[in-house]
Amino acid sequence: MPGKEEHPVQIVADPTLSSARVYANYVQVSASPVDCTLTFCEVVGPQSEEDALMVQKTGVLPAPVKAVIAIPVQILDGLIQALVAQRDKQAGLGRSFTGTGAGPTVQ
Repeated sequence: MPGKEEHPVQIVADPTLSSARVYANYVQVSASPVDCTLTFCEVVGPQSEEDALMVQKTGVLPAPVKAVIAIPVQILDGLIQALVAQRDKQAGLGRSFTGTGAGPTVQ
């Protein structure tokens, strides 16, 4: 709008607006020129001898898909840096990424 100043908007995680937590112990990654898709699954071993024989015979262990998330390529670098920073923090390495200030933010 003419005459209106633009103000930066801060995105804040609001736990009162959250969805149920989803657990996944496996992630499949695929990419296209516009996005990176993460398919999160929960891998559970065979639940019966019959299931175990089928897995052994086919070499396939079906894993229920828990979530599919497509991430625009513009935020991939920020996501990678945020994941590395969290991993390093968890490991006690204490490194942090300050960023360049350009592009979308991933926290």
